[in-house]
Amino acid sequence: MGKIVGKFFICFVSCVVIFLDARVAMEIRTEGGAQNQVIVGQPFTIDVIVDDVYGSIQAPTIKGLQGFVTRLAGSYVSSINGKSTARYSYQVRIDTLGSYLLGPAVVTHQQQELVSNQLQIAVVKDLGIAAQKNKSNAETQTKAFLRLMVDTETVVVGQKMSCMLRFYYQDSSISLTNIGVPELSGFAIKETSKLETGVAEIDGSQYRYAQWRWDMYPTKPGEFIIPAYNADYEIPSKDNNHLLGGFLFFMNNRVDRKRVYSNAATVKVLPLPHFDGEVHAVGSFEYISAAIKPGMAKEGEGMVLTLEIEGVGNLQAIATPKLKMPKALKYYDSNSAIILSTHADELPKKRFEFIVQGMQCGECEVPEQLFTYFDVERNAYVTLRTSPLAVSIMPGVTSAKKDTTPVVHVAKTPVAIEDDIADINMVGQWYPVAQRQPLPWWLFELLFLIPCFYIGYPIVLEKFIVLSGSSARLVRRRAFKQARKKIMYCIENNDTRMLHSTFMQLLQQCSQTSEICSIATMLRVRNMSDEHINQWNGFFERITHAAYAQSDNKNADELCRMAKQWLERLEKII
Repeated sequence: MGKIVGKFFICFVSCVVIFLDARVAMEIRTEGGAQNQVIVGQPFTIDVIVDDVYGSIQAPTIKGLQGFVTRLAGSYVSSINGKSTARYSYQVRIDTLGSYLLGPAVVTHQQQELVSNQLQIAVVKDLGIAAQKNKSNAETQTKAFLRLMVDTETVVVGQKMSCMLRFYYQDSSISLTNIGVPELSGFAIKETSKLETGVAEIDGSQYRYAQWRWDMYPTKPGEFIIPAYNADYEIPSKDNNHLLGGFLFFMNNRVDRKRVYSNAATVKVLPLPHFDGEVHAVGSFEYISAAIKPGMAKEGEGMVLTLEIEGVGNLQAIATPKLKMPKALKYYDSNSAIILSTHADELPKKRFEFIVQGMQCGECEVPEQLFTYFDVERNAYVTLRTSPLAVSIMPGVTSAKKDTTPVVHVAKTPVAIEDDIADINMVGQWYPVAQRQPLPWWLFELLFLIPCFYIGYPIVLEKFIVLSGSSARLVRRRAFKQARKKIMYCIENNDTRMLHSTFMQLLQQCSQTSEICSIATMLRVRNMSDEHINQWNGFFERITHAAYAQSDNKNADELCRMAKQWLERLEKII
């Protein structure tokens, strides 16, 4: 009995020793270094540290994180002499202002619960451009920071929101490597503009900046937080040990990688006011127009009805409208397209095309079509109307000929059954057919030689041209023919990326070279003036940029038109 009590006492003492030094702690890490407050919509890190525990350690459970955006960012476990130390890092984002109590973190180990401390966190708005302190406690200005800007904080469902993300920096050696975009639900996000750069003055200091613009359209009502964006950049590191730094220059990139977060934006989305009819769009629209071509058609023939809506709004979201049509007209949906504005005083348009068929002869009228939208400037519903369109439907040509054979009524008389087989009927629907004459042998041979002549003619013609010394002209003619097809393809598809390869292939086939200097020399030999050669060099530089860089879709039509003109000019002199 004494031995059993002794063993129990030893086990109890061992358990007490195992858990005596065990520790679970929660810590918070933010970009600004604040321990008790974070910025709304900006992620921060919570570390759970478990020290001096024997054996394996399970992941902790943190209370108070329900309803927040949370993910495990990393974990680290080490063991020395049987004692384990673990660190679990969680990235958390809170999208609502207020004060929150997070924790404790609970770790279950060997049927025992280890409980950590709690964290009281205040979620505040953006603190602005704060000064950071270095290791010597001297205040230095922020070298780089990120700002998110929206043109309005209160919108209705479907209203356009203009957004801009701007990265400020002072050190010209900073290299921006990545922009992190958060997940955003409840908005339809359009294409981001190209990179824009400039200089701005903030608090008396000059900053360079790089910015991007885009449009968003809310799809449902409510209060939303646009979370913080992040930017990763690199800055050359400063090493005081010049000898060691020069040696390490060949072993790594010698840069410090940093990340900054933008502010978050709060947007309140209001529902649209009640409207009994159908609402087609939200924005500011000028007018709607309708046209039909041709105005006169035969019965069953197709006519094209075009509707154009001009204004500012989410044109992509405008669905194909349902037309009001009389019974004498029938319509089908064809296609739709968005026409961007080419001048500052123009507005973008959305065009719908329908196929209309006249089902009855006579004069018909396409009634006025309605387009209702919510005007964000007037804060009211506005209905635009088209003008009625008159069409004339003419009698059509019947596709099938009427059968003029008179109907023969057969008297219903009893049929007498004959014992003998009757003669073949020689009149009426059954009649003898004369035997066809065979095809003459000369006509058969002629029909047989036609496909042979069709196949062999190009080969014979090419051999004749080679023997007569006209092969160079044949190659030139084929080269210009292929180039013309490719340029027409570029014009139809509004694509400028193929222009560079098309002209390079054309000039290579005509002059057996692909160097740019040889092209200019070849044009000078053809007695082209220096002014035209300079124009060619400018055109060639533009199509090279369109092929290997981001092409400008706004100038695609002009560049394709210039390519067609240069092809016609080269065809005359080469």
